[in-house]
Amino acid sequence: MPAVSLTTHAENDLLDAWMHIAQDNPDTADKLVDQLLAAANTLAEHPEQGRARPELQAGLRSWPTRTPYLIFYLPRPHGIIVIRFLHHARDVPVFPGW
Repeated sequence: MPAVSLTTHAENDLLDAWMHIAQDNPDTADKLVDQLLAAANTLAEHPEQGRARPELQAGLRSWPTRTPYLIFYLPRPHGIIVIRFLHHARDVPVFPGW
């Protein structure tokens, strides 16, 4: 099975999203994180399907999820490394931390 690794930035993105949503609804926050991780696991099986994002980083790709978040990742021979989980409303090209 392909592996999904998360950078510290990606882990923090999940935590930040969870904390923001959990203020109003912890169950919804749990579901969001579950959906994002499930999407990453599915993406790891076909990592080249995402959009190439060379303007941000060499080899970087992005994938929209069924949530308001995008997955930014690097394909690897046996899976992916998730670099960030970012809300689609973020101004990605000027966002630091790649």
